[in-house]
Amino acid sequence: MILLITTTGYSQYIQFSQYYASPLNLAPSFAGTVSHSRIAMNYRDQWVKMSGVFRTYSLAADMHVDKINSGFGILLAKDAAGTGNLGRFDAGVQYSWYGLINKTYQFYFRPGVAFKMSQRNLDFEKLIFGDQITPYGYLPYTSQARPKDVKKTYIDASASVMFYNPSFWAGLNVEHLFHPADAYYDPNYRIPYKYHFYAGYKFRLGPGGRYGHYNTSNIKDIFFVSTYFRLQSKQAQMDIGGYWNHDPLTFGIWVRGLPYMNIEHTVNVDAIIFLIGYKIYSFEIGYSYDMTISPLIASTGGSHEISLIYKFDPNLNPRKKEGPIPCPGF
Repeated sequence: MILLITTTGYSQYIQFSQYYASPLNLAPSFAGTVSHSRIAMNYRDQWVKMSGVFRTYSLAADMHVDKINSGFGILLAKDAAGTGNLGRFDAGVQYSWYGLINKTYQFYFRPGVAFKMSQRNLDFEKLIFGDQITPYGYLPYTSQARPKDVKKTYIDASASVMFYNPSFWAGLNVEHLFHPADAYYDPNYRIPYKYHFYAGYKFRLGPGGRYGHYNTSNIKDIFFVSTYFRLQSKQAQMDIGGYWNHDPLTFGIWVRGLPYMNIEHTVNVDAIIFLIGYKIYSFEIGYSYDMTISPLIASTGGSHEISLIYKFDPNLNPRKKEGPIPCPGF
């Protein structure tokens, strides 16, 4: 009801705790950052004890084209939230290009761009408003006006840039470049820019040289630290944590929140996230659980997330000129 009657209401955005297992949702710069091609599928069931559903589905495919230093991607995503199934469906295409900055340190930069069609949907008849509630049950009618069109369709775009070498990566993605209108009751509302900043570092716990000149078959243990920060209007969120990869297993833990920042409309500490992953030949399977530690701890039941990635050429060649992306598949 609040989403419908306020002029500055925000709906849930499509995002995943396993953000590097859904690279095209993270930024278009990740399109084609594999040796040949891959398919990634993601499912999130958020706040399982809450009434209604808060579920997100994503399917992505991308490929690398070495001759033109480019990557191409296709992304489909669907999100449903609440009893009224306030949802969004996205279908888009992505492109990235990479260039070498420093050959000695294998330092690259990779800009990217994405275009998508989005559609918002609402099952208005399933909503219950305050004037329908009585001591004897719910009235079948409401004085709340029905939106003129419960389907909102618009075109949007995003742009990103990423810098990386075999041990480090950092990037920025800016969404909603077209400022589309998706509100049901406020014709003047436009979606504000959404900024994504992501970074990480890879520690190789084994024999090998610097800056990627090593034999990966000799390295069993790899540790990653990473952070992911989002900012839109007055709302902010950050994940920070790490992964430990002991082939074929991966374990991870993060904290979501901004404990040392005082930003309006922001939960300082929201959840602790646990991950376990397993690699089977060309498949990477990940499961994560968000343990809520905010004041909602008694009512959410946490969140479950599953990811599945298939790489058509998992035997990456470190000598290929496109340059490795060090961030983990999970």
